[in-house]
Amino acid sequence: MKFSDFKSVEDVLDKYPLYEVNARFLPEVELVPMEWFIANIKFALNTRASVESEMFYREAFVYPFMQQAWQRHPKLKVWVNRKLAYKEELTGEPDYFVSTLPQGPTRDPVGKPLVAVAEAKQEDFIMGWGQCLAEMIACQKLNDNEDVTIYGIVSTGEFWQFGKLEKDTFTRELYPYSINDAAKVLGALDYLFEQCEKQITGGCHEI
Repeated sequence: MKFSDFKSVEDVLDKYPLYEVNARFLPEVELVPMEWFIANIKFALNTRASVESEMFYREAFVYPFMQQAWQRHPKLKVWVNRKLAYKEELTGEPDYFVSTLPQGPTRDPVGKPLVAVAEAKQEDFIMGWGQCLAEMIACQKLNDNEDVTIYGIVSTGEFWQFGKLEKDTFTRELYPYSINDAAKVLGALDYLFEQCEKQITGGCHEI
């Protein structure tokens, strides 16, 4: 099935049963952005039209935040619209996903996927999480290691929601984040990327 075939979390759970939990798992951390970064975000907010394309929100808001966090974590790679597939069972092109960065010669430049990112198109977080959770399950299966934690992000660009998949438990962070507090969004992204790097190096569960 394509990731986009899953229209809600319930659709995913019907095929892949999981425990579902709503709980705090992100620490209260901030990563204060540079002034130029805030100026760029304000410019995009001030100049947006009443109707904008999905690509506008991705390029003006989602990717800039992802890139800022990514620059601090060189062992990771952010992929944009790159095919991700677990057999024919789960397949598609996530808006973004984050993987390990292979070290040394390799036939496959895509390492182990650890974070799935889906855009909440037209602010539809229900469908966004259905797609994202399907992608997270594909990431989990591709790692072939139940001890690896997979993270998920669903965003409109202005609002961000976070989740994680640990073995058979899907946890969604209780509170959404807003770019009105850019330091908290960046702090959450930086924390997720840091946890991914720890899994790579064996700080948590070595991949």
